[in-house]
Amino acid sequence: LFGSMTLLSAFILAACGNGEKKATETTTASTTKAQTTTPGSSSRAKEISLADTQRIGNENFGYINIPKDWVVYNFKAQSSKTQSSKTLKYSSPDKHNMLLMESNTKDTVELGPNETFDAQLLADRLYSFWGKAKNQTSLEGVKAIFASEDAFLIKVTFKNGNILYEWVFQKGDKVYNITIVGSEDMIKALRPVLEQSWGLDPNIPG
Repeated sequence: LFGSMTLLSAFILAACGNGEKKATETTTASTTKAQTTTPGSSSRAKEISLADTQRIGNENFGYINIPKDWVVYNFKAQSSKTQSSKTLKYSSPDKHNMLLMESNTKDTVELGPNETFDAQLLADRLYSFWGKAKNQTSLEGVKAIFASEDAFLIKVTFKNGNILYEWVFQKGDKVYNITIVGSEDMIKALRPVLEQSWGLDPNIPG
């Protein structure tokens, strides 16, 4: 698990571009707007709704809706072995915003003598991991609801202005991690879409 988190941190540091300053709470809505900026252009409002999304994922990570123009992200610094099955990664065309999907079962996590495999254990480990990241400027952990499941939400702000939201929740015998990293505005716009669309059905959101 810690090896996976180290790769995740390296991926975020290598791939993130410019972002905003600080994350704020958003309310759930079926349609939201975000300000997106591309080199040489001014900010413009972009509306994100389910009609503007594609459904991605597999039976290992579950399925979720993301913007139609996002594509699979290939991180060249990782070996083909680590690229294969541990993490599913998508990014916006400019690679400034990314989504990562992971999952763990009891047999993939090393447990201590008095530890129990569950979402809180993995969330606590992730919180500790991000707390040691030298490039982060703020860290917060809160309870949340993700796809109608009780979840732990870790919020991280980085020195370069990027924001990371990571949801950790359990469904059945698996603990899932859904991570979005990038600008504050994109996270505001995508958050309700992610929270409402994740599920185990490849065809039906939620």
